Amino acid sequence: MSDGSTTLFWGDEEHRFRIAIGEFRELQEKINGRRAASGLPAIGPTTLANSIRANDAWPDDVRDVLRIGLIGGGKKPHEAHQLLVQYFDRRPPADSYLVAFAVLVGAFLGAPDDEIIKKKTMNPTSQSKSAGSTATVQ
Repeated sequence: MSDGSTTLFWGDEEHRFRIAIGEFRELQEKINGRRAASGLPAIGPTTLANSIRANDAWPDDVRDVLRIGLIGGGKKPHEAHQLLVQYFDRRPPADSYLVAFAVLVGAFLGAPDDEIIKKKTMNPTSQSKSAGSTATVQ
């Protein structure tokens, strides 16, 4: 079963990223704290993921997804900081947007190689049917 983690190639090697409930709370505080200070409305994780996917998120938001995900995945805070300085701060932020999006999707849905996720997405009979439908999906 998925624990909100995913392993992705970023920078120079594969890293484990994990965003579970505690990490989501920290991410919420960071991102919406900045938004409140600017007089903007709060956003949720789906809106954040959509803005990252569209390359329309602020770099600090993307950086926080990566930082929190790295720490949640087992990196010590100073290790995560070193990776971010090297592979985020010194490169165009857009280089990391796809990774940040994948980290959030992994947190929402589980890693693509998770057995439960495979069964849900590969088995058409696991799809929900409307209440009035009697058709069988084959």
